Amino acid sequence: MKNIKYIAGTGVLMLMSAFSFVSCTDGNDWDVDKSYDRVFSVQEDKISVSEDATTAEVSWTTVTGATSYIIEISTDSLYNDIEMGGSNAVVYGSDNSIVESPYVITGLKADTKYFLRMKAVADGKQDSRWSYLDDYSFTTKTEQIFESLSGNDLKAESVTLRWEAGADVERIDITDANGAVVVSYNLSADEKTAGTATISGLTPLTSYTATLYLGETKRGVLEFTTTAQVPDADFTYNLAASDSLNNAVLEDLLAQGYQTVNVTLAAGAEYYNEETLDIPDGMSVTFFGMPGDKQAVVGVKNFNLEGTHAFVNFENVELTGEYGEYIINQDVEATVGTVKFSNCFIHDFKQCPVRMKESDAKVINELIFEKCTVYGSTSRTYSLVHVDAGSGKGTIQNVRFTQSTIVYTGKSLVYSKNTNFTSLVIEDCTLSKVIGSGDYLLDCNSDSYGPSEGVTIKNTILGSTSTETTKGIRASGNVTVDNSYQTSDVYFTGNKFSGLTDYEGTEAQLFQDPANFDFTIIDNSFAGKDNCGDPRWYKK
Repeated sequence: MKNIKYIAGTGVLMLMSAFSFVSCTDGNDWDVDKSYDRVFSVQEDKISVSEDATTAEVSWTTVTGATSYIIEISTDSLYNDIEMGGSNAVVYGSDNSIVESPYVITGLKADTKYFLRMKAVADGKQDSRWSYLDDYSFTTKTEQIFESLSGNDLKAESVTLRWEAGADVERIDITDANGAVVVSYNLSADEKTAGTATISGLTPLTSYTATLYLGETKRGVLEFTTTAQVPDADFTYNLAASDSLNNAVLEDLLAQGYQTVNVTLAAGAEYYNEETLDIPDGMSVTFFGMPGDKQAVVGVKNFNLEGTHAFVNFENVELTGEYGEYIINQDVEATVGTVKFSNCFIHDFKQCPVRMKESDAKVINELIFEKCTVYGSTSRTYSLVHVDAGSGKGTIQNVRFTQSTIVYTGKSLVYSKNTNFTSLVIEDCTLSKVIGSGDYLLDCNSDSYGPSEGVTIKNTILGSTSTETTKGIRASGNVTVDNSYQTSDVYFTGNKFSGLTDYEGTEAQLFQDPANFDFTIIDNSFAGKDNCGDPRWYKK
């Protein structure tokens, strides 16, 4: 027992001696390694960056005890052995100005990859170790100083691009859908100052991407598709889907001195106007529907051709009679070289597409329907082409239907009251339910008038007439028929002409569904199955 007490007493004495020794060392403080006296690091998995073109917002979870933060970015890689503030680096917060999250760093280049690291700072302690983004870097967005394209900036083989005037830029690259550069265009000093350039050498109806560069930095990216190739003209005016087709458009173009004009119409757009559209005297116009899933729709009261025009054309458009009884109902003096409907769908005109009224002298040298589908009127008041001026006051010298489908004609296909003209050609056409009761395919009101070069019917199918009392041709001149057929429900009770080959069946037996305007040839034994009628209906 005495030994135990001795050992215990000795232990207490030694412990007290140890406390006494420590208390005399370094002002009663523990010895520490100063290299470990630093603030905690920013949690790497809590650092995030939301980048824009020339700025980036950095967010993180703040560190307990930290008084500020330092953020460093660089276009070079950043890692622990890299000293802060390299030649391609920018340091933010070295003045202790970053005290909270988030922080927006500025002065960045667009479309550029930046590496980022940050650390916490605290008074009286060493800075924390560097913390890094999960992916070490972020990339700024592409800057967009291009302006949006307007309708008239796009052409079939060129594009006019606009951007912030005076911006620091060098060139524009145009790439195709595969990313291949098709044009690399170095900007002139004047173009840089003005902020616009027109780049040519493109292909119609092709998708491209324009990229505006300063060095290799992208300052703008714009996708576009060139337009269809439009006819040659002094000027092409592109109407957007939201624009109006009205007289002000044409008057403005005339005021600018243009004599030949294309007015392009957006695919699928509807252009309605309950007023008459006047074609300015001396101006020639093509109304051109741009390609797309649906044709542009035009519905106006009618088009007035007063004055002189080399041509007035309609291409790739749907013309509806919703707001008018005619496309052309000419009553005042006019002289027109050509009126042409090409690849058009013409329908629902109460009276007729083209009429020449009986007042004032007027002439259309050529009236052409090519690759058209025409649903005429069921009324027999007017004909599909109707000249009722008489006494030579008005005339359409040459009328031509080619590669077209015509269903119903109203009174006659062509009516030219007591008026001579030059020619009527019907070639590669499919006709159905044409001619009103007791009326004619061509009617000049007597055999004393007619086309001086006669009537030509070639590669054409007449598939039924509207009634059983229709008639052939009442006009002077020859009728030439070549490789053309009539179904068994075509009836000519008078003024017959020779040359049509009889098809033994009805049009319902020859065509897929004529009642619903499907004239696909279904009779494989038909001799003209691949060379007669509108080619769009040939048997596949």
